[in-house]
Amino acid sequence: MNWHRVILLGCTALTPLAARAATSANYSLEPAVLDNGGLGTSSTNYRANASAAAGGAMSSSQYSDRTGFAGQLGDAVATSLVITAPLFEVEEGGTCQLGASLVYDDQSTSELPPASITWSVLDGPISAISSAGLVTGGPVYQNTAARVSAVFQGFSTTQEVTVTNTAAGGDNFGSYANDGLPDVWQVQYFGEPPNAKAAPLADPDGDGYNNLQAFAFGMNPMQGKPSPVTWIGTMQVNPGVPVQLVTNKNSVFTFRAVYARRKDYESVHLVYTVEFSGDLLTWKASTATPTVLADDWRMQVVSVPYPFSVAGKKARYFRVKVETQ
Repeated sequence: MNWHRVILLGCTALTPLAARAATSANYSLEPAVLDNGGLGTSSTNYRANASAAAGGAMSSSQYSDRTGFAGQLGDAVATSLVITAPLFEVEEGGTCQLGASLVYDDQSTSELPPASITWSVLDGPISAISSAGLVTGGPVYQNTAARVSAVFQGFSTTQEVTVTNTAAGGDNFGSYANDGLPDVWQVQYFGEPPNAKAAPLADPDGDGYNNLQAFAFGMNPMQGKPSPVTWIGTMQVNPGVPVQLVTNKNSVFTFRAVYARRKDYESVHLVYTVEFSGDLLTWKASTATPTVLADDWRMQVVSVPYPFSVAGKKARYFRVKVETQ
């Protein structure tokens, strides 16, 4: 009889465990069910707390560590260049320091050393700009805009800078400088220099009054045939050439020399002198203080009484001399 040994193999189904504990003389491990709290391990030498969320922590008597996304890495990309300054304004003859910054895609900025920029003047009255961004204002007859350019690597930008007119009396612009007439007045009637018709002693309209007199009496130097000065009440002044004012009170006649005077005559360094004569040969300057008859925002009408005589002759004529200090 033949015997057959039958070996029965048993199959065991393995099922996953939610957690498993392990111990030894050196450590104890008790993982928890995976959740937002993570898994924890510890021993006498270490403790670890791994997290299923964005981070983890470990510590021992020798170290501590946190892993995960405790920080953020970014790659900022420059998108433009801007010119910076406390104030985009410079006085004529003065200086102003410009700077520049890169602007990144998150709108943050990074200041650049001014000397790393290529600076240039595009237009306007800037006499110089240094390699370090120091701007020097040129002469102007009124506040005037200028433009500067900055280039850094592949970026470029422009900026408007105002050059302010600060010269006392405003008489320092080009060929109009230091001639006794404000530059802004000369530019108003004759354009920017050079123009010989703008000279103080020139009479471009041929009316017998030069530019200095036209300015002093508030007239248009290009109009010709000037009218006498007139006024309405004490407030309205119509500038023109000097006139004689005769008043009659109780058959007593009074004669006065009347002329228009700029309200800013002192700041623009004008001097008015009224002179009288009995024969047009001998002239005597009046020492009387002018009386203001009318006054508006720009001009005054003032008068000076005739003296009784000049050099033994009855005073019949007068003239107003205009000079610059």
